[in-house]
Amino acid sequence: MAYASGVQLSGLAGIVGAAVGGYIGYSQAADVSNLTPIAGALILGGVGLVAGSAGAFLLKSAMQFVIYIIMFGVLVYVFQTPITNMTGINPVAATLEFLGDMGLPVKTATEKLVTGSN
Repeated sequence: MAYASGVQLSGLAGIVGAAVGGYIGYSQAADVSNLTPIAGALILGGVGLVAGSAGAFLLKSAMQFVIYIIMFGVLVYVFQTPITNMTGINPVAATLEFLGDMGLPVKTATEKLVTGSN
């Protein structure tokens, strides 16, 4: 059901994309190709409609994924001591070590966020 919540946003983005594409197609059709301005507006308007609505849908889905990652991170941070006691691995320290190995500057965050570190 969450994927149907942004239908209006995707539709609005598609209309804006169609308007921008139609304007560009109308104003540039004669300069770039042998098309009439109306044909250029219809072609680029259609491209703008599809690209705008698809882009808004994908961005909405990506932001939902980011929100779930943040919620999962908060949950792991709050329960890091019980998780460490159950598994023997501190999940926050393991995550920050992984991010540090990828080249992200997380040394100061490791010192501040990991419980039990000196």
